[in-house]
Amino acid sequence: MKTANYYTYIPKRFATDDVRINRIRQFIYDFKSGKRGATEHAIKLVSDTLTKWYGVSCCDYVLCCIPAATNSKYIRRFKRFADEVSKRTGIQNGTAHVNIFGMREAKHNNAQHIVSESFGYLVSADTDFFEGKNVILFDDLITTGATANEFAEELESAGANVLGAMFLARTAKMN
Repeated sequence: MKTANYYTYIPKRFATDDVRINRIRQFIYDFKSGKRGATEHAIKLVSDTLTKWYGVSCCDYVLCCIPAATNSKYIRRFKRFADEVSKRTGIQNGTAHVNIFGMREAKHNNAQHIVSESFGYLVSADTDFFEGKNVILFDDLITTGATANEFAEELESAGANVLGAMFLARTAKMN
């Protein structure tokens, strides 16, 4: 799957005094927490990019945010973001057509960022909505791409055509 990102994210376990790295970290943390300033910045970045890429054809595409650990986190992180990007660009908002049941507990087992999914965690996509739609995924951070690929498969099984994914930042590969 094609992916695009705006920033490079250096995990906090790698200490640095670099102001830019620390600003990017804080932006990602603030976006994940649903802080207004970070959300506004992300809305502008993504809206400007989609407008540049697709122009008035944005209405022919669906933006869908990749599921978070719980439905409440998904709504806090992405509802306003997706609503606003949709208003500014005309892209269809697929986020409202995804439901999350249970809770995913991330268990980062090693440097490859392997995540174990919790028992009872289920993501459901509305097949009536996604059938035949061209979808662009969005998330705040990509490390391995496994979560994005799994969600793309879920949407494709619902009849969607997933074109690629956009991320605020990509985790740098560190030794």
